[in-house]
Amino acid sequence: MKRQNNILIPLLAISVVFLLGYNGFGWEKSLKDRGVAIEAWQVFENYVEFARMHNLAGIRSLSYQISDTCNNPTQEEECFALMDSVHAITSDFKISEFKNILSDERQIIMFTDGPVVAILYFTRGEDGVPKILGLRFCVEDDVESNSCVETDKNLLDENGNGWWDNLESLFY
Repeated sequence: MKRQNNILIPLLAISVVFLLGYNGFGWEKSLKDRGVAIEAWQVFENYVEFARMHNLAGIRSLSYQISDTCNNPTQEEECFALMDSVHAITSDFKISEFKNILSDERQIIMFTDGPVVAILYFTRGEDGVPKILGLRFCVEDDVESNSCVETDKNLLDENGNGWWDNLESLFY
């Protein structure tokens, strides 16, 4: 009987998952977020590597927008210094630290837990491929219960133009 239970209980659990579907357990959003995170993280890792190699063409291919410094050919040295800073600041980031993900068809925000929050911003082209928009750091204040990233779906896009306000603030 004990041997039958060892087979029957896992079989029953698997059957319940198949009958109810994985979204009945909240896994659908988790799996979707994980896929989005992996896709965005790959773009981010390539971006950091291009920064390390001073590969401006590579940076352009992965970026939504380029700084005025890097758009000016006479400021190549300053552009390389910016790339060195990006690499120095972000090269130790790990995907496992970016536990929080907000995404839709236009944008992705990945961020770490506080008190010092690292926030990666991505846009998506019409093809859905993420493009780097920016990186910010924020310090959450427990006393005032400030959140560095707005997560209330009703407050993300107050002007209704489809871009989340905290992401849109990075456009220039």
